[in-house]
Amino acid sequence: MILPQKWPQVKCDMKHWTCDDGSIRVNSAGQPSIFDMIKTLGGKKNPWDCWRRLIETHPEVVAKCEDFRFTGRGQRDTPVAKDKEATFYILGLLPGEVGRKYREQSAKLFTKWLEDPAALVSDLAGQLDEDGQKLVEARLKGKRTRHMFTDVLKERGVQQHGYAHCTNAIYEPVLGASARGLKGRIAEREGVAIAKVKSPRDHMTISELGDVETAERVAEGQLRRHDIYGNYGCERVSRRAAEYTRKLLDGEIDIPGMETVI
Repeated sequence: MILPQKWPQVKCDMKHWTCDDGSIRVNSAGQPSIFDMIKTLGGKKNPWDCWRRLIETHPEVVAKCEDFRFTGRGQRDTPVAKDKEATFYILGLLPGEVGRKYREQSAKLFTKWLEDPAALVSDLAGQLDEDGQKLVEARLKGKRTRHMFTDVLKERGVQQHGYAHCTNAIYEPVLGASARGLKGRIAEREGVAIAKVKSPRDHMTISELGDVETAERVAEGQLRRHDIYGNYGCERVSRRAAEYTRKLLDGEIDIPGMETVI
């Protein structure tokens, strides 16, 4: 996201965000003080009054905050933003130049997302490093293959939970866990609730995305090659294709006829 011009000058450490206009206290969970945001970025000397008016006009912000007491003599409970999404939501409501610029740039960004998403993706990709670009490419390639895989499952009469079973038939041999198992790993690794992990693929490495994409392409080809229909049959073919793909990728088996070219 394109941020207001003031934000590139913000310096961060474990306890503060600092900029030319002052500092914003941040607790160990990375939650910034709302009063400090109002004072530093909103340019208001009395953040209490501004906060009171803000919750009167936008009462939904209360649920986006928690009370926290920073260390120091005479400190009282003060609202902090629950997470990054809440921080930027409140930033867009702040008075002053920063809030105005944020609202303008957010509107431009949203308009581009609606009218020209390809151009937006291109703009964002230009801000990524080489590894980030490779990850995006792997994710997009995987999405295309996933659509082809599910299309052939539909053609072969797979219904309802059959799609999930065929997906696990790919995941388990290739990555060693079902979709739910992968979500559990990710949740533990990232320290979040499992319900927060919507799709394991959004958290996979480039290598994992590539392996899954390869297995689904092989499974798709085998499903088209053989006269197999229904949930159970498609799951069996998908699992066998994934098992074979994993062994080929790991160099555990030979490609048939390889002995004739060695």
